[in-house]
Amino acid sequence: MQQFQSLQRLIIFYGLTVLVMLALYYFTLFYDVKQHNEEQSVDIFHTLQHEITSHTIPVNTEIKTLLEQPAFEDISYQLIFMMPSGQTYIHRQVRSNEPAFATVTFPITLSPFDDNSHSAYTLSNRALTGTIKLKSGHQIYIILRHKPIAIDWISYRYWLPLMTAIMFFLIAIIYMLSRRNNWEQLLSYTDSLSSHAKEAYSPPPFLHKNSTPEFLYLGHALSRVSYQLHNDYRRIKTLNHRLERLVEQAPLPMLMIMRHGQISFFNQRFEQIFMESSQEDKRYELTDFVAGKDASTQQLLQTLASLRLTRTLIVYGLQNKQTYQLHITPWFGEHEQIHGFTVLLSNIHEFANQTEQLQLQNQQLQQKLDELNKLRSLTGYQLRIPLEAMIDLLEPIDPSTLTPERHGILKSLITASQSMLNMLNNTFGIEEVEVRKTRLTIEPIDIYKLGQEINNLVISNARQQGIELIYFFMPDCPRCIDTDDIRLRQILLNLLKNAIKFTTSGHVSLIIDRVTKAQIMDIGKDHLLPSNENKLAEPSSHWVRFSIEDTGIGISADKQKKLMTSLFQNDQQAHEHIEQNTVKTGIGLNNANSFAQLLGGFIELKSTVGKGSIFNLYLPCRRPNYQPIYHHNQQLTNIHLIAIVNQPLVATKIQRLCTYLSVSTTIYTSIDLVDIQSLTDELAQMRPTLVPILLLDYEYYETITTPIVIHTTSGHNIEHRRPETVHIEHDIVEPIETVDKASINRNRQEALNTLLTHPSLPKILFSIKPERRIPSVLLGKYDGFLNKPLDMTLLLSEMLRLTATARQKLVQPIMHGENSSPLTPVANESISVFPNETPLPLILVVEDSPTNQKITCKMLSKLGYRSIVAEDGQQALDCLKSQRHEILLILMDCRMPVMDGLQATQAIRAQGDAIPIVALTANNTQEDREACIQAGMDEFLTKPINKKALGTVLQAFITAS
Repeated sequence: MQQFQSLQRLIIFYGLTVLVMLALYYFTLFYDVKQHNEEQSVDIFHTLQHEITSHTIPVNTEIKTLLEQPAFEDISYQLIFMMPSGQTYIHRQVRSNEPAFATVTFPITLSPFDDNSHSAYTLSNRALTGTIKLKSGHQIYIILRHKPIAIDWISYRYWLPLMTAIMFFLIAIIYMLSRRNNWEQLLSYTDSLSSHAKEAYSPPPFLHKNSTPEFLYLGHALSRVSYQLHNDYRRIKTLNHRLERLVEQAPLPMLMIMRHGQISFFNQRFEQIFMESSQEDKRYELTDFVAGKDASTQQLLQTLASLRLTRTLIVYGLQNKQTYQLHITPWFGEHEQIHGFTVLLSNIHEFANQTEQLQLQNQQLQQKLDELNKLRSLTGYQLRIPLEAMIDLLEPIDPSTLTPERHGILKSLITASQSMLNMLNNTFGIEEVEVRKTRLTIEPIDIYKLGQEINNLVISNARQQGIELIYFFMPDCPRCIDTDDIRLRQILLNLLKNAIKFTTSGHVSLIIDRVTKAQIMDIGKDHLLPSNENKLAEPSSHWVRFSIEDTGIGISADKQKKLMTSLFQNDQQAHEHIEQNTVKTGIGLNNANSFAQLLGGFIELKSTVGKGSIFNLYLPCRRPNYQPIYHHNQQLTNIHLIAIVNQPLVATKIQRLCTYLSVSTTIYTSIDLVDIQSLTDELAQMRPTLVPILLLDYEYYETITTPIVIHTTSGHNIEHRRPETVHIEHDIVEPIETVDKASINRNRQEALNTLLTHPSLPKILFSIKPERRIPSVLLGKYDGFLNKPLDMTLLLSEMLRLTATARQKLVQPIMHGENSSPLTPVANESISVFPNETPLPLILVVEDSPTNQKITCKMLSKLGYRSIVAEDGQQALDCLKSQRHEILLILMDCRMPVMDGLQATQAIRAQGDAIPIVALTANNTQEDREACIQAGMDEFLTKPINKKALGTVLQAFITAS
């Protein structure tokens, strides 16, 4: 039995189990007998107590008669009967097999006496000691010995369990000994198995009736395993043969690197090229043999642990100084952890030398080409200037004042000059954007888009200066006019850049508005040159005004006249710019005014020292096209806009646009608790179908949350005070004198917090800063975000979107009583503004990262979708089960705890659900794409998510469904 130790252990375990069970049985049996004896003693005590208390005044003879009853025959006791007079009687009885009571003792009981009999008893392991006190003064002290435990081994209760355990133990031994033969055959068969012997599958040899099915199954399993091991052995041998031929004898150096940079394997070619003599106990790294072409490549070679993508690098051998192309590919474990890298090197030394020579030749050719282009530009410039001057002199000549012969000469000169100019432009490639070109191309221009493009060109300069850029296109202004796009663009760009340059704080604005011809006649008297007076007589009933306003240093009155005629850049500077082959974009104020006159308009200048300047460009509306920019929408009439802006100019323009679109508004440039109270009362009186929307200027929020302290020369700190602006109504801004700045700011902060903490008030934040620079704690309180300059079309779109999200649940804000907070919704007064419209599409976002959850939900909100979040695949299945009728699409992260995205997708598809599922993953590899498609996903998006790509995917699937 030495080789069957498992059988021995099983028999020992079974025997110990039987012994433990027997011990527990007998212990329980003896314990029950002991408890029975104790209960019998208690019953006897209660019987004695009852009998004694039934006598009003007991006497000794009565006690003696009581003890002679059958209940006390087989009981060992000592009873002390004490009379009130002190006379004492002692009664004793002892069983035959017990010792007698040695002394007379008065037992002390710890249990309290009851109210009726004043008796108590105490139980010990051997006896019951009790005291009975009567009202007559008699006392009885009793000691009752428990009946001893008697074991009757003849009774079946004692011998039957033992005999049963012994019988089952013998049966188990007999059964295990009978299986010994099967184990000997199985072990003998296992010893005979070999990795080389099983060329084909064969059944086990012990097929006879005495073998149990489990031995037969185990034998067949071992035979199959042996057969499979032999096949695997032959396959491994084949693969080793191929590896030796392909890797060890490969003509290219190959190696493998561990995650920390140590080389774990290299082939013979690598050893021949890079290693003169290798030491087995030395640990090598890749940087011991090659060096990067530049500092970034060398840094990457030294920090391979951070590499997660396949890279191709140019390196140099440290010994042979040859150039190599290094291909390095990371390989990952089952938990997406980098385990190491595979590296392949190819010698490109000759190719690199040829490339360097070609680059040098290319640089020389490029230098010659630059010199030729410089010469071409200079030649074209010098030839074109006098030719354009000739055309400008010939075109104004009135043919009616000339003789027919001179008229023909004039016509020939004009035709020849224009042909020469066209040929010169085509020959030298002269573009229309050069400053000195005075030929006009009059065509319909979308001045709304032109203003947006100009703002996008200068917005970075404005942000660097720390000033706010404002752009507004008036709703009653024509969108398209006939003019020269290049000239108009140059004028506006130059004026805006100069306004930003000389403005250190405040704002710079571009406002496009319409003015009448009568207003132009009054304005232009002091600004138009005599030679241009005839242009005002053109049949144009309306004009367009491009107003560039800044809050810069301003211009004194004596310098304004000089500034209109001076040049920011003279002709000599322009000539030098062309010689340097640089396209000129700045044109100077006098050139801007000249271009404005060529377009039929003029420039007006207004300026105050220390307050800023206004440059107004007036152009006639030739064939104006009044395409609406801001469309009337019935839903807009159900919106009440609450705007808190930093600039009064922005407040004025928002008020004008909202009046045009019939949107009720309440606009502030400063707000406090009094304004909140007024706003609450105003909203309480409105129609109950109005949806309030809050628009907040982040720069205003910063001004009231950042304390302003001035350090005086006396060493004391005083708070800065300045005039403030208040509530704007009907384009009127009222300045007021300020009080203590700190208390005002605290008041405003309380007012803003009241609005921001209101749960059912949609909120839009707009700022000059990008969204990523806004604190996430503050940004999370808002439902939309817009950048400055504020695009009014985007503002209207956000208002409509937020109104749609609130259309199913709109409450009327009312304040009642002192304890109510402003804008508190009244319960049970929910009003549906758009009862016939369907709710926004609901998207299920399955993502375990809280940051990615917030970014994705915010992006979906901006795209006009609702969203719910699940942190893993199991939660996604639960959400889908409870809200399947609402969810239209799932954004599924692939790697999550509990249940990943692939498993969750397979579970959803197994249920027969064809809901669109879009994968979200950080790995943009073909293998990941194939794994997602095989799991049942419909589309694949990589992180970080692109908003445009996400919108396209959502629109495609949700529209199709």
